[in-house]
Amino acid sequence: MDKMTAAWLEGHLHEPIRQVRAVHTGWDHDVCILNDSWVFRVPKKAITVNREEEKLLKNLQSKTNIVLPTFTICTTPDGNEAMLYPYISGDPISLNMSDVALKIAASQLGAFLTNLHQLEAASYSLPKRDRLYYDALYEKIRSFYPDLPAVVIEHTERLFAELQPVCTAVVHGDLRSAHILWEKSTSQVGIIDFSDMHVGDPAIDFVGISQISSDFLNQVLSKYDVANKEEICQRADQLAKLGLYYELLEYGPSCKLAAEMERQFVRCNTYRV
Repeated sequence: MDKMTAAWLEGHLHEPIRQVRAVHTGWDHDVCILNDSWVFRVPKKAITVNREEEKLLKNLQSKTNIVLPTFTICTTPDGNEAMLYPYISGDPISLNMSDVALKIAASQLGAFLTNLHQLEAASYSLPKRDRLYYDALYEKIRSFYPDLPAVVIEHTERLFAELQPVCTAVVHGDLRSAHILWEKSTSQVGIIDFSDMHVGDPAIDFVGISQISSDFLNQVLSKYDVANKEEICQRADQLAKLGLYYELLEYGPSCKLAAEMERQFVRCNTYRV
């Protein structure tokens, strides 16, 4: 962090910046933890979703007991829009937690996702992931076909032919274990990083949850108020297969990525037989 930004933050927070810890895992934002008390988040690209994120989180605060970011949007000395909010404590949810803790966390998550997915989508100016979005995604992926193994191309064609996403709900969009925090001292779930939120398929919010464990997924679904839970699981399984494609689009083709795609897709084909 440069001296100008640090000085500006000290004036904004009314406290000296004693410690800065950079978080390097985000695709969309540069993130720093300040004094283990504040999160400072700057978009890597010019986006307009931040104010919708602020609006959505304020609306959700009154509907859930999940701990959510309470941030303000500010303009940095170099003119960029940034977000600043109190640090949410906790560790990423995992199977290392006790069965009792996992059950409590699943109950909180199920209720939270019910409230999130029941928000009126038309009230927010958010990106949409509808059929047009996935058709455009497919065309972008096809441009990399010359660099991909035949088995990956075959899998891609079949996946997009079978993909049947819906576009009905406001979703978090990246609800994986790193963004679901468990604070043991309060038995409380906190959820962070809503930067991928959009109007799309509610099933996408169960992709990361399913990767924790199938038992945990079922516990969350038992507290999720929707009738078609089996369809949700089926679509989540389809959407989970898109993860490596987003990595392809973000970083371009590589031998390592192509090998990983081939390994996973051959395994998927084996399970289908």
